[in-house]
Amino acid sequence: MLFASTRPSGTASVREGNRRPVRTRRLLSASIAALLTTSLLGLASQATSAAPQPSPTAAGHDPVVMIPGMTGSPSNMDPMKSNLQSNGWRADRLFTWTDSSSMTQDLAKAAQQLAAKVDQVRRQTGADKVVLATWSASTLAARYYIKNLDGADKVSQYIGFAGPQHGTTNNGCQWYVSCQQFASPNTPFLKALNSPTEVPAHDKVDYLTIRSTADYNAVPTNTAMLEGADENYLMSGPMAPNHFMIVSNTTALAKMRSFITAHEAA
Repeated sequence: MLFASTRPSGTASVREGNRRPVRTRRLLSASIAALLTTSLLGLASQATSAAPQPSPTAAGHDPVVMIPGMTGSPSNMDPMKSNLQSNGWRADRLFTWTDSSSMTQDLAKAAQQLAAKVDQVRRQTGADKVVLATWSASTLAARYYIKNLDGADKVSQYIGFAGPQHGTTNNGCQWYVSCQQFASPNTPFLKALNSPTEVPAHDKVDYLTIRSTADYNAVPTNTAMLEGADENYLMSGPMAPNHFMIVSNTTALAKMRSFITAHEAA
């Protein structure tokens, strides 16, 4: 609108021998244009300085890779993803994923695919490390990756929801290879994974487990604990979530967020 108001209305006829009015108008137009340019630059500068800047904490979060359990779909982790985003995590640093078997086959092979996913996320985001937010069977694949596939150099935090870290007595799913691997505390897979420590590379990786007394899949309740973890968080009482609701439970997600931010600042 400003430029439109300075433009002459109509088309004026100018004689060949009388150029002064034209030159005057050109000088006037140039002066107005310069003044407007200066004003607009000043306004742009003010707008830039007044615009809200991203929070250094929000911008600085490590990317989070969220992984469902056996037979799960990445969409199962959408409530967690939405919760993080609504609490300051950038959408371009939040990833849901599972392996090609949906955690139903050899969890060591799932860990190999996880290694490729972590590398892809690091390339895409430019981050040095990622946070692994895992659930049920994927808690084991992620620990295998950290322990055996150099994941410790690429993972800052490990968060395990309702993991059968020491097997489960609810193991009637053994037509799946992965279920055979965590069918009891003494399976070859778990014995190797839990020895000599349950928190591999603890000097590099922070560990949180979240478990619930209302979980009837990862049982007994303490199977989801890791000896030596930074925190083993127990949910109990009438509002405690079951195995399937724990990854969307607001209290559990608040615990995850507070753990991440506290250990980022440490």
